[in-house]
Amino acid sequence: MKKIAYVTWGAASQITTFQDFAGYLDEMLYLRELESHDLSRYAAVVVPDGTDSVAIREHAAQLNAYVRGGGFLIIFGCGKVNEWIDVVDLAWREVNTKDWLWWTKRNPYLEIRQPEPRHSLCEVVSLADMSWHWFGAFAHHPQAQSALNLDDDSASLFLDFRNLRGGGRLIVSTLDPHSHNGERFMPATTRFLQGFYPWLNRELGIPRARPGFTVTYLQTLQNSDEWAPKGLAETMPDVAGKLAFRPLYQLDPGDLAATDILYLPHIHDQFYLRRLQPLLLDYLARGGHMIICSEPAIQWLPFLHAFQAVPPRPFTNIKVRVRQDPFGFFRNMDPDFDGWCGIFGQYARGWSNMPEGAIWLTEVGRQADPKPADWLWRYPTDDGKGGLVFMHNGDNMTRYPDHGPHKQCLVRDICRGLMDNAGTMINRF
Repeated sequence: MKKIAYVTWGAASQITTFQDFAGYLDEMLYLRELESHDLSRYAAVVVPDGTDSVAIREHAAQLNAYVRGGGFLIIFGCGKVNEWIDVVDLAWREVNTKDWLWWTKRNPYLEIRQPEPRHSLCEVVSLADMSWHWFGAFAHHPQAQSALNLDDDSASLFLDFRNLRGGGRLIVSTLDPHSHNGERFMPATTRFLQGFYPWLNRELGIPRARPGFTVTYLQTLQNSDEWAPKGLAETMPDVAGKLAFRPLYQLDPGDLAATDILYLPHIHDQFYLRRLQPLLLDYLARGGHMIICSEPAIQWLPFLHAFQAVPPRPFTNIKVRVRQDPFGFFRNMDPDFDGWCGIFGQYARGWSNMPEGAIWLTEVGRQADPKPADWLWRYPTDDGKGGLVFMHNGDNMTRYPDHGPHKQCLVRDICRGLMDNAGTMINRF
């Protein structure tokens, strides 16, 4: 399988940006250890802006050899890159943004344009999303296509050298989107990367969408309708999913290795789950997802907190309201989806504290003091590839809704939302 590597020298903005776009990137390579990596294993290598120009120059021979061997090297905002890249002759122009506060003016104008014929990147990234500032420019080159020029066409801020000797490819740009995205500063830089990385994957022919997925339903309460809920398996093929059942006390690493989403119904052995903590955390760290229906009495996973009930009077306190739904989990639910057999309080009677960075999905409690009944969170890893956790503080969601045309579809739609958005920057919501 083709892979994309991303080089970082350890700057926070670079690491954060890799985490944001981990769904489109494969491996993060630490610059001080770059010589230990065989770059020929990668279809592309990205050197983001914000990289120490002296430190990266020490690896010039390795990076140039990678391009000569047929590799695709992409370099953003790296000062003096023209002095160490030798696969092509880069001529530098000391041209910077004329007015750094251009965007505050009554008629804002930045002196850049997307030249014709338009580069394919310009089909997915608008000029507005390439507009913030730059540091220097490159002279045009007969072997390169420019995606972004100064408005007088005297120089380029983005050169793409295709079909170099040996089959390699080189992109150099004086834009600095990674630094600003990672610093959470300048929204245009985030929009640029949201277009750039899907484009890069398409250029390389790397399909990121999974053809299907497996959900493992943990069986936790025998002699119950919840041991194997009727109708759930039949909903999964609609979203390319497959349902498997596994008794909790038989769960082993092999089961998790074959599972994309682990579903836990709400009546379960929390002491035993605490024993499984290393196994479950390793599963999340490797990118596995969990849907947890629980009212925690003990901290059986380190990011879970004790369940707290809301005052049951007036009854409107236990009416669950969708607060935000960026992944479409509740797309097929009507406003009374939480009223199983018309009784509010069955879906969720309370809440638990969310870990830092979680998305608050639904709320319960007084309108003036709402609490999170459902939340979504990504398990933190250095590379941002940890799995997603959908935490439901309440009953088994296989019950909802018990009316209307979408029976058993809530769990299905949550699974679909997790799989479709596994690489999404959830901290942007």
